[in-house]
Amino acid sequence: MSRLVETSDAGIGSLRASNHTRRSETLPKTNSNTRRGLMTITATVMGIWMGPSLPIRLNWTGSAPLGLYLTERGALIARDDVVEFCLGGTAATLACRRGYLMAGGCSNGTSPLLKQVVAVAGDEVELQRDFFAVNGRVVDQTRRHSTDSVGRPLEPVPFGRRLVRDGEVWVLGVCRERSWDSRYFGPVPVASIVAKARPLLTVWAGEPK
Repeated sequence: MSRLVETSDAGIGSLRASNHTRRSETLPKTNSNTRRGLMTITATVMGIWMGPSLPIRLNWTGSAPLGLYLTERGALIARDDVVEFCLGGTAATLACRRGYLMAGGCSNGTSPLLKQVVAVAGDEVELQRDFFAVNGRVVDQTRRHSTDSVGRPLEPVPFGRRLVRDGEVWVLGVCRERSWDSRYFGPVPVASIVAKARPLLTVWAGEPK
């Protein structure tokens, strides 16, 4: 039985004052190049903290490359954009109970997630155990997991095809193997999107998924 190791969705912790994101679990193993990259990022972050306030998010999670993201509120959202959004409803309740989300600046007290938009209104999405397709094109071939990293059951969205409704988007982690995303909690309201996030200074912690 495969297990999901939670990443940004199992430990995003956003410090509101600095947009600092951390994991509740250990960071991925890093090689020397990654460590050098992280040192560069850390030095840059220190410079930002010492300078004027900027709309910067620091991502330490495994669902997207580690590093700095420039955030833009009020931007038009399109397919392939990376966005910050606030999870709501029963998914947020489950995430809080299990510790997938840390405290943050969302209205329900949780931290925003960082994911990539893969489908927008009018698109057709197809979910199967071993792939996720949009408008007939496979965009992900990682296997969905039945349990999380400590063996608790996960309930993925039912298999099949469905149209994306107005006011909704479907999101996946940029690094998808270990990401808790729309494959598990379904579409998210466009209204829940906080900002578009653009990589500013990032480094992979491992091979892209």
